[in-house]
Amino acid sequence: MKKMPLRRILAIIGLAIIAGLYALTIICSLIGTPFARSCLMASLFCTIVVPAVIYGFLIITKQTLNDQQQAAEEDSRQAAEEDQK
Repeated sequence: MKKMPLRRILAIIGLAIIAGLYALTIICSLIGTPFARSCLMASLFCTIVVPAVIYGFLIITKQTLNDQQQAAEEDSRQAAEEDQK
């Protein structure tokens, strides 16, 4: 059995959260109480913010991993040059 990568697991969790927010938004829009209106506004806000935060997290993670890979390649290159001397 193949192991799921962390990014795929986080994507599935993010999709579940967004689907729940959409369901909450629909339910709160159909209920006419003041509390439901507050929940509707919070749900609409989170519907926009949660995907943006996930996207930002993925960009930062990708950049951090690229920096670490470049640093490791540079270290191995320097070690190879020192071995040749």
